[in-house]
Amino acid sequence: MKFLSPNFLHWLWLALIPIALWLFRRKAKRVQVSTLLFFRTLAKEHQESAWLRRFKRILSLLMTLLVVLLAVMALAKPFREGGGETPKSLVILLDRSASMAAADGNGRTRMEEAKTQLKDRLSALPENVVTSLIVYDAKAEVTQSRSTNRRELLRMIQQAQPVPMEDRADEALLVARRLAALDAPSEIWQITDEVSPQEPLTAEAPAEGVKAPKMRLLNVALESPVNCGITGFQIRPAPLARNRFEVFVEVTAGRANSGPVESTLEARLDGRPVQLRQMTLKPGESNRLILPLEGGKGQRLEMEVRTPGDCLGWDNVAVSPLPETKPLVVAWFSDSPDPFVELALTSMLAEDRIQVLKGGVKDWPMKEKADVYVFENWVPTDWPTDRPALVLNPPNSSGPVHAKKLGSGVPYEAVRAVQPEHPVLYRVASGRVAVTQTTVLNVSDTLETLWMAGNEPVLAAGESGGQRLVVIAFTPGRSEQLALLSAFPLLVGNAIYWAAENNDALASLKAVRPGDLVEMPAGLVKWHAWTGTRFEETSQDAKGGWLELSQVGLVDGGDGRTLASLLISSQETDVPAQAKAESGTGPEVSERWARGGNWSTSLLWLVLGVLLVESWLFHRQAVY
Repeated sequence: MKFLSPNFLHWLWLALIPIALWLFRRKAKRVQVSTLLFFRTLAKEHQESAWLRRFKRILSLLMTLLVVLLAVMALAKPFREGGGETPKSLVILLDRSASMAAADGNGRTRMEEAKTQLKDRLSALPENVVTSLIVYDAKAEVTQSRSTNRRELLRMIQQAQPVPMEDRADEALLVARRLAALDAPSEIWQITDEVSPQEPLTAEAPAEGVKAPKMRLLNVALESPVNCGITGFQIRPAPLARNRFEVFVEVTAGRANSGPVESTLEARLDGRPVQLRQMTLKPGESNRLILPLEGGKGQRLEMEVRTPGDCLGWDNVAVSPLPETKPLVVAWFSDSPDPFVELALTSMLAEDRIQVLKGGVKDWPMKEKADVYVFENWVPTDWPTDRPALVLNPPNSSGPVHAKKLGSGVPYEAVRAVQPEHPVLYRVASGRVAVTQTTVLNVSDTLETLWMAGNEPVLAAGESGGQRLVVIAFTPGRSEQLALLSAFPLLVGNAIYWAAENNDALASLKAVRPGDLVEMPAGLVKWHAWTGTRFEETSQDAKGGWLELSQVGLVDGGDGRTLASLLISSQETDVPAQAKAESGTGPEVSERWARGGNWSTSLLWLVLGVLLVESWLFHRQAVY
């Protein structure tokens, strides 16, 4: 047993006062009276033997000394250690990622539970232990480094709040190990809701003779969480349709859910409901939807999923303004243009979706950079790698395209969709397509086959060296009825938009995440922020022209640009459940450790009990 405040032990000299009073107490005097009957009825001790009266006096003295002893020990804060020797230093890793905002049935978050348990455990630690505090989400932040100021440590812990970000514990663990190595022997306490926290990617070996820090886990996960959230979200213009958009949404249920959950997905445009979908999700199951919407640029789209008993609110909403459909600059190079290819590109041109720059072989290479290259019946020898490309009927190989032209076309009555869910084939009726193959494709490891005609690939797409590529091995003008169907213009439109998905012209379609650093005009920026239960209008200062996103919602920088900050994290939506300790497992295996305790409160209750017993003996048993 040790004392947190041993400086109070000198008050034990107070025990000399009752001892002196006991030794130098006044003795009874003998006085002659006429009768003893009256005194015998008042003083019951005159009927007791001398040794019993002496025993009661000694008992009274001992109880008084016990009260003094217990009171002084309570001030000195005795404690017992919980497993092993007391460390010289302690490093605390406090998780503040989005899942730490998950609440139980009483509305108590995991962060609040972590603070309570951490405060209780720190009370059993000597004041001279050097402590450090690291709070982490996607990055690690050292809020207190190698200090013995326990009050400041508790204040920093109390100030920690969960943020809507993913957690990356590897960086925090590396920092913690380096801090722990400065004052060995040391311990690292990790407070998180993760059942199996990850180890650091690289760990420096401790110096010779230095004991490695002991890792302890304080798990604050919910016992039976229920969660369902949005883990995928994207908006894109619908091909060949003005003021129409397609919204991709992925809704995922947590694997720790006790059973299937009933969820409702609602889409609102400027606060007006426009779509409503009901779904049943099993634990760990995802449901992917593509919702058609009609609206104008700047309108605010809100997608919200509601689930009974949902414990985490940050992942329930995806919000974004409908993007401005800037025209893509498409550079079209052809040796012998097919009129139906020109018709497909012209149909998109009429909708102000693309801007076509038409050229021949002699115009390559072009001086200005386009957003997408379209090569028809020709491929350049010096293959461009700086832009995505759509290649139609390549006559020979070049760069990542491996092809050989056929002497005569091979007609096929139908094609088989190998990957019908690929974005290039969206809304394309593959079963009605008949093609005439004019090129033999050698599909490399970087390309995926989308259409097969017989045993030959006639449509492939993929990414090679960071460049998106779509290759078509048939000629639309020689394919039976293909040019008369909407399938070919849709295929060309899908291929161009998919290839240019990460292009700057479509940058307004991409969302950012909390924790990202974005460039903003210096000054206050306005937030339409989602708190987990409702939207609120707040502001944040963009110092130096940069802003670190810290909320979920829309941020308006005042320069005409609005960014959508979304959690969109399968990791955080999958809220973990409390691990059940197996029978026979030790504290290290079951992630529990035998903690020590501060005895001060118990001693104060014991002092009160002794005083009550002494009072009862004095009044009822005539002990004095």
